[in-house]
Amino acid sequence: MSNEIKTSSGRVVGSWNGESAKDLMGELGRIRQMLASERSGDKLVPREMPHREQLPDDLLQFNAYALWGCDKHGQCVVGAGANRIETVEKVLSFSLVEHH
Repeated sequence: MSNEIKTSSGRVVGSWNGESAKDLMGELGRIRQMLASERSGDKLVPREMPHREQLPDDLLQFNAYALWGCDKHGQCVVGAGANRIETVEKVLSFSLVEHH
């Protein structure tokens, strides 16, 4: 399993080990600043972040808002700017899938 964070063009620009949502949020912020300073047209794609296997099955196709990843503790980085952390339970509450 790779920890690599890649841009839409496939360029490796960072990494995340899946442990902490706070670490992912910080790394995504750093990468966005780097891409902006380079005036790069490359983008980050939420569905292509490492450790997608940590998402509950019901969230694999989640599209109510950007879901960047969930850590091993049930905390998820969300939002277009990857600037919020929410619990898996809160994200699931916005899902259109019925949860038991």
